[in-house]
Amino acid sequence: MEKDLTQGNTLKLIIQFCIPLIGGALFQQFYNIVDTMIVGQFVGVNALAAVGATGSLNFLVIGFTLGLTNGFGIPIAQAFGAKK
Repeated sequence: MEKDLTQGNTLKLIIQFCIPLIGGALFQQFYNIVDTMIVGQFVGVNALAAVGATGSLNFLVIGFTLGLTNGFGIPIAQAFGAKK
């Protein structure tokens, strides 16, 4: 199914577009919480410290990747909007 985001009510289209993004971010946070709980309960303090130490690195990689894809998305969206 293809949806043209260049036609219609702008606010409604933006909200419909953001709902899956927000849902994905929430599930990622839930995964981090459950991962921390399981590692803390069953593996130990050192493993929990390792999970906490790598959380920032994980966020760095995901943030960098999202930034790159957003940057590539700008000329693609402009070309799509111009129907090229």
